[in-house]
Amino acid sequence: MNGARILRTGAAAVLGLAIGAGTLSASATELRIASGTVSKNALNGGMYKFAELIAQKTDGTYTGKVFPGTLLSFAEMTNGVRDGVVDVGYVIPAYTRAEFPQTNLLIDMSTASSDPVVMAGAINDYMFSCAPCLKEFDALNQVFLGFSVAGPYYLMSTKKIASLDDFRGKTIRGIGPFGRWIEAMGGKSVLVTSTDVYESLNQGQLDGNTQGLDTLKSMSLGDIVDYVLDIPIGLYLGSALYDVNRDVWDDMTPEHRRAFLAAAAEGHAWTTINYFAENNVFLTHPETGGVEIVKPDEKLAAASAAFREADLDTVAKINAEKYGITDATERVARLRGLVKKWEGLMQDVDKTDVAAVAAIYDREIFTRIDPSAL
Repeated sequence: MNGARILRTGAAAVLGLAIGAGTLSASATELRIASGTVSKNALNGGMYKFAELIAQKTDGTYTGKVFPGTLLSFAEMTNGVRDGVVDVGYVIPAYTRAEFPQTNLLIDMSTASSDPVVMAGAINDYMFSCAPCLKEFDALNQVFLGFSVAGPYYLMSTKKIASLDDFRGKTIRGIGPFGRWIEAMGGKSVLVTSTDVYESLNQGQLDGNTQGLDTLKSMSLGDIVDYVLDIPIGLYLGSALYDVNRDVWDDMTPEHRRAFLAAAAEGHAWTTINYFAENNVFLTHPETGGVEIVKPDEKLAAASAAFREADLDTVAKINAEKYGITDATERVARLRGLVKKWEGLMQDVDKTDVAAVAAIYDREIFTRIDPSAL
């Protein structure tokens, strides 16, 4: 753990900032908060939640206006936050791996846990003590304020896929670990941004997509795909919803930076919990998404389970050999340890209770961050 990045600070200072909504300050600064999609899901909802929270926690000194899918695409977001086109942006490091090799090592570890609330705790615990990871954001003139965790991701397809043989000749969209899963099952994986998935499926360029099931409605994918394979592949760890432009951050007082960290803790809890809940609806009521849930045959189920068992070792190998991260094995082991730590922290917590989960995220991670060191 890099002590330069993490300092224990009093929770009381944060609690003092956690005030209710009040009259907006006469000198309120309205921030442009951008997402790369118009999807009506909890990930975009988390952007609106953050705007609400920063207004509450700064007593209206900062407010936010959310621009969903209008100012920047996800492919443009990293540079858009860097250049100040937006003040806060939903950045996906997987789309620009060359700029985020250290961070993507962690994002790759989607199979480390099947519990999104636990995993959000573990990955943020790691990220804020990973100096090489934070430097990647700093080099792009932005301040990282944590990851929300989405998932699990599932395979949705235009034709029924229930066996390993069914994967042959299929081209399926998959990012990082989801692409590796597709290849391990015998399909061809391609990288397509989420905004292009609908058209690619509609034109027959894709046979399937790996993503959260909310996209059946939020991106209208249920109009094109007919089947969902009942295998949770893994969690998506790399949704940096609240990256702040460095110049905006540097203009804040220490108290307002602390308030933004508290808002991020609650925002990630809200987003992670609500995304999981809204996706479960499509498993229990698939007709709402216009799909059929397909049970895998025994060989496919076994192959997917074997992939999950082996993938963290694969992550270490790929990142060492392809991306030159020589301590990849040790870093994988560290995240595994943090998952166990967070399983313990969340053991007796109602993981559907946003306030309870946010309080633990705040106490164990966000109040320990030195805002001036970010």
